[in-house]
Amino acid sequence: MSLVEVMIAMVLGLIVVGAAFAVFLSNQQSYTANEGLNRVQEGARVGLELIARDIRAAGGSACSNASELTGGSGAEQAFRDTPVAGDAVSLTVTSAEDSAYRIASASATTLTLEAGQVDGDDATNAFAVGDTLLLCNARKSFIVDATAVSGLDITHDALPGGYDIGSDEFAGLATVAVARFRNARWFVAGNTRGTSSLWVSREGGSNEEVVEGVNAIAFQYRSVGGAYTAAPTAGNIDAVHVQITLAGAPVDGQAVSRTASSVVNVRARTL
Repeated sequence: MSLVEVMIAMVLGLIVVGAAFAVFLSNQQSYTANEGLNRVQEGARVGLELIARDIRAAGGSACSNASELTGGSGAEQAFRDTPVAGDAVSLTVTSAEDSAYRIASASATTLTLEAGQVDGDDATNAFAVGDTLLLCNARKSFIVDATAVSGLDITHDALPGGYDIGSDEFAGLATVAVARFRNARWFVAGNTRGTSSLWVSREGGSNEEVVEGVNAIAFQYRSVGGAYTAAPTAGNIDAVHVQITLAGAPVDGQAVSRTASSVVNVRARTL
């Protein structure tokens, strides 16, 4: 081969390599952009779904909605009067957990779970000393603290007036159920990486980071038969509008931002 032929071959080869490299860079940029958008959209789905679960459950229990909640503690008042509370940028909901357990026997201070509901028939796999419980039957509901857990037995605070939830002639033992009491507060705040995230605090405990990259959250509350407002009306909320704004990694120097929203019904108010 002559020197001219070699040089022509090298030039053609460089052209092919350059074209392939340009295609590679374009595909890499497209992949990065799609990955960023997918992460933002996934974060929006996760955040809205987790918030929606708590909103749907607000004020609910395994017993009838007509079951009367007695007592005047803060937890009881929140569950009865304001299961959905908060403002334009934070939301607090209270409810019983989705997992409720049937009772084999009960007294004013002790209940025994039916066998086969918890792993190893050991109530410590579902409850712990100090847990706040929602105990109810078809007529009455109570919020109590577990003081001892052993085998299938759970000992709790005495019920008002010495009431025996297992011996109510107007609400049979088959209507009795127990579940852990749940309280959750949702909000947006800064994280340790210099950005902001969606956070939740359960039972007044430490904040848990749920979704990174959430810049803002907004809540609106609908009263029964009314319009959406930024401030909830006690005891009358049947739906909540949730809107979150998320930011992803910049693409070609342009910020990636998406806003997602959802309307969630409060089941205890609509069923």
